[in-house]
Amino acid sequence: MYKYKRHFSFFSAAVAILFLLLVLPGQVRAQEAGLSLVTSPLPINLVTEPGKTVTTELRVKNNGSQPETLKIDLMKFRAYEETGKPQLLEREPSDDFLGWVTFSEPVFTSVPEEWKTITATFTVPESASFGYYYAFVFSRAEDADIEASRQTAVVGGTAVLVLLEARVPGASREIEVTEFSTDRKFYEFLPATFNVKLRNSGNVHISPRGNIFVEQGNTKNIALLEVNSERGNILPQSSRIFQASWKDGFPVYEQQTEDGRVVFDENGETVEKLKWDWNDASKLRYGKYRAQLVLVYDDGARDVPIEGEVSFWVIPWRLLLGLAVILLFFFLGIRSTFRNISAKIFKK
Repeated sequence: MYKYKRHFSFFSAAVAILFLLLVLPGQVRAQEAGLSLVTSPLPINLVTEPGKTVTTELRVKNNGSQPETLKIDLMKFRAYEETGKPQLLEREPSDDFLGWVTFSEPVFTSVPEEWKTITATFTVPESASFGYYYAFVFSRAEDADIEASRQTAVVGGTAVLVLLEARVPGASREIEVTEFSTDRKFYEFLPATFNVKLRNSGNVHISPRGNIFVEQGNTKNIALLEVNSERGNILPQSSRIFQASWKDGFPVYEQQTEDGRVVFDENGETVEKLKWDWNDASKLRYGKYRAQLVLVYDDGARDVPIEGEVSFWVIPWRLLLGLAVILLFFFLGIRSTFRNISAKIFKK
């Protein structure tokens, strides 16, 4: 997480910020030595039963200017730290599940600017149980072996992640909230960032979803924030941190950008600047707030709720200090005026 360097001005409105982020949900790009690929969807979730066959479509587009001969390499993945990023791993002798997969075209030609669809078939044996995690890596057919990476992008190619669950008795699905916190206890101005750390203690991947409700005193639902709107999975026996940000305030810090790119200072920290939108003046936030977390996940039989709670303060101290100084001068001016008037009256 980046620390922010913030610039404040009381008597001038912040410059409007253009934040243009061109990201296509469910797609991942890779560029290496002229190779430019886009894959979709990402990731793929499959559910089947032992002894059955299940198929899915893998779509890839060549964004380059020349036709490419591509191949598909099979790898596996696991959770990397708590960020939700996958760590791609090479096949090991015990990884029989990688042999369950066949492709309609393991090697194929991709024409520029056209989507190519490849069918992956999973022949699941009777002995299968619980979860299996595949990474299908698209790369040039003539390239050397693909090196494992800790990202979905790999050297010379890009990967599609597939999570396969073989439904059998004994599956354990259990999520617990191990941490629900804000990145600080006191804020001068929004945004406030919430960190939700969840642990999957079961043996099957789970995708919990829910909301954070922000309240103040008796005022309910000041803000409603989504958690895991992209339906990210938590792999078995691992933890993952999800974040949500409350930005609906006045004024509010926004990342400073130039030509659509985030600005960094000399220390590599993102630079933030206050945005003053006077149409939102009624949204000045101050005082103590309480945030309630409500998530649900499917344990295979029903939706199970999990909850958490955290409190924090918003104190616009410099704004309050400036207001106090203005009131002080106003009071001193009124006092001086009354003294002068009184002195003239008593003198007469």
